[in-house]
Amino acid sequence: MSVAPWSLGVDMGGTFVDAVALHEDGRSVAIKHPRAGRRLAEPVVEALDRLCAEAGIAPEEVGRVVHGSTVITNLLLERDEPPVALLLTRGFGDVPVLARQDRRALYEPVVAPAVPEAALFPQPLRFEIGGRIDAEGIEVEPLDLTALDAAADAIAAASVQAVAVCLLFAHCNPSHEQQVGELLRARLPHLHVSLSHEVDPAPREFERGLTTALDAYAKPLAAGYLRALAEALSARRLPAAMLMHSEGTVRPWQELAARPIGLAMSGPCAALRGVAACLDEGSRRGAVLTLDVGGTSADIGLLHGGEPAFAESLECGGLGIRQRCVDIASIAVGGGSVLQVLAGAALRIGPRSQGAWPGPAAYGQGGTLATLSDALCVLGRLPDRLAGGLTLDCRAAEAALARDVAVPLGLPLAEAAEAVVQAAAAHMAEALKTHAFQRGLDPADALLVAVGGGGAQHAAEVAALAGMAAVRVLPQAGVMAALGMVRGPEEVAATPLRTTTDAWAGIAPEGHGPAALFAPMTTVWVPAGWRWRIEGDGSLLLAVSS
Repeated sequence: MSVAPWSLGVDMGGTFVDAVALHEDGRSVAIKHPRAGRRLAEPVVEALDRLCAEAGIAPEEVGRVVHGSTVITNLLLERDEPPVALLLTRGFGDVPVLARQDRRALYEPVVAPAVPEAALFPQPLRFEIGGRIDAEGIEVEPLDLTALDAAADAIAAASVQAVAVCLLFAHCNPSHEQQVGELLRARLPHLHVSLSHEVDPAPREFERGLTTALDAYAKPLAAGYLRALAEALSARRLPAAMLMHSEGTVRPWQELAARPIGLAMSGPCAALRGVAACLDEGSRRGAVLTLDVGGTSADIGLLHGGEPAFAESLECGGLGIRQRCVDIASIAVGGGSVLQVLAGAALRIGPRSQGAWPGPAAYGQGGTLATLSDALCVLGRLPDRLAGGLTLDCRAAEAALARDVAVPLGLPLAEAAEAVVQAAAAHMAEALKTHAFQRGLDPADALLVAVGGGGAQHAAEVAALAGMAAVRVLPQAGVMAALGMVRGPEEVAATPLRTTTDAWAGIAPEGHGPAALFAPMTTVWVPAGWRWRIEGDGSLLLAVSS
């Protein structure tokens, strides 16, 4: 046995921090820890402190710490951070807004803009400068330093935190962008600068510009929290954190603090790795779809032959990010998603989320807006106390749901709550079907695996809407992303995984729905017409009753 036999994986979601300690002999310990307050690094460190204390792990016994999070994913879904400045080649200032002229919604009479420029980079924050590199990488016009100075002055006056620089053909010859970066960093040392030839060195101006702008948009938040996390780990004599990149590899934290767009889908990617590592041999041979539901988003992944599929770009909240990534689709529907009734009695779920703070009304932390979790609470589908230690206030949930949904829709409270849950399931099912069909897969031919704190709450209903007859819930479902950070498919042949607690404590070996099953790390909903059975491998199988 090595001197430092423990690996720690910690995943920060929209509502909870999940932490797993994995020993080299296969033992594992897991916890869920609530994200209290608005600071990002503190709950991660608190979760690690609690995990090490409960497992009796000394700092010198820890060989590595791997961290991933949905922070950047949620930021791109919600888009509530301050906008960034863009610095572009003269004459190309509207490229980020014009986007690609494809029509995503064929039957909508009014098509929304492809890029929400007001939230990301409004027109007053887009600056153009002279200078031109051609498609061969040859300078045909020198950089206009006077215009650059003026743009730097305007950026300083705008008091933005970050700027994205995307000059024409910079991927062929980055010299102009390098000059711009040097001047901006010298003049405005507090400014976060993203250069397109560093973030996405490939042709097509719109894609390169948008990816660079989103990197800049995420950089102030990511840099601050990753630096604070590094300092806290060092103070505890724990190893510096490695971070889960969107393509399923781990990188030094400094690299992803400088290129935070690589953290998009970090947590969901780790969850998919964990599923690949935990499935039995028979399940790994077929197609597997995963449903990972957290506090802010629902993420759909795909495994072929036990291996994650990859894509050269990812979509997050309708925004295309050109970056190699485990092939995952994400929609802004999660436990903390805010509920609204629009004109014409249309029910909207998300994209705004109450997140960890103040959280759903049921959390009793000052949140007053109705959320999906509040609807689940009203229906009795959540326990009185969640795995992370939060005690739910169902009266607060009822009051919020009545005010925001039941009264505007003219429905009894229970019917309104059921309408919310069914609408959420419909959103998830459509996303799952679209993801599968676009990849040549009929969902009916795949196994659905539920992960995340809320995946098993919705999986059976989603499966029914997608034409699937069975769902598997793995013992580690509630902390799958944290587990996937320290155990991936490449380690399946190593020491078998062992858990230190009974994942399904207090649950009958089999039964029929409707029933809410409250396990230590997750909650499972079994609808009417479905049954459950605990399998020999420790997983929970949900299937349509014959």
